Amino acid sequence: MSSRDTITELIECYIIDNDLRPGDRLPSERDLCKQWGVNRMTLRNAIKRLSELGVVESKVGLGTFVAKPKIVRNLQDTLGSSEAIAAAGGELERIVVSSRLAEADKHAVRQLHVMLASPVFELTRVCIVDGERAAIESVIVNARDCPGIEGHDYAVESLYGVLREEYGLVATRGTERIDVCKLDEREADLLDYPAGTTAFFQEGLMLDQEGKPLEYFTTIAMPQRIVFGTELRPFSEGEGR
Repeated sequence: MSSRDTITELIECYIIDNDLRPGDRLPSERDLCKQWGVNRMTLRNAIKRLSELGVVESKVGLGTFVAKPKIVRNLQDTLGSSEAIAAAGGELERIVVSSRLAEADKHAVRQLHVMLASPVFELTRVCIVDGERAAIESVIVNARDCPGIEGHDYAVESLYGVLREEYGLVATRGTERIDVCKLDEREADLLDYPAGTTAFFQEGLMLDQEGKPLEYFTTIAMPQRIVFGTELRPFSEGEGR
């Protein structure tokens, strides 16, 4: 085990043994180095690793603090990204980056199986969880049967709520995939992280109750605030792994 990994475990044990809560401050780097007999570079590498994992957060000039708990995004639900964050217990705010009715381009045609130049609704929002920018969600919705969908305030309204209550459209199932990406300059600016920071990339297609493509979505989620999980179920009789 490397020195960094050893110090990483020591910091985690310190948090547990001292019953530190989110927002509590850890001792100074000088004190920790003296306590464990390590150099400051090794300690900082360990803190950086724990920061990437969302265990601690460093604030310039203030020190290192226990991070707020992450939101666990269940991959088996059919909620929109921001709705899932709210359902997981996070205090959610949304900033609308763009919201417009547009003509379907080749990308929308390929994803939603609509005609070229048919109406689609495009929405991009930044999700803020417990006061911290946590994700960028972008969606394209087949707007053929959704007149006026662009007129809602999606900073406060749920897109799925609007689709359900105004147009009788419900996302019932879909497909998605998750990958890892690096924030580009635009994404970094929206999320207030350095360009090149590692993030989750999620994309998928949701179908309505008639099995028709309803929404194509992408989400850039920061692992410091959001993690993805699923529910394991027992095999039925006669099934095997």
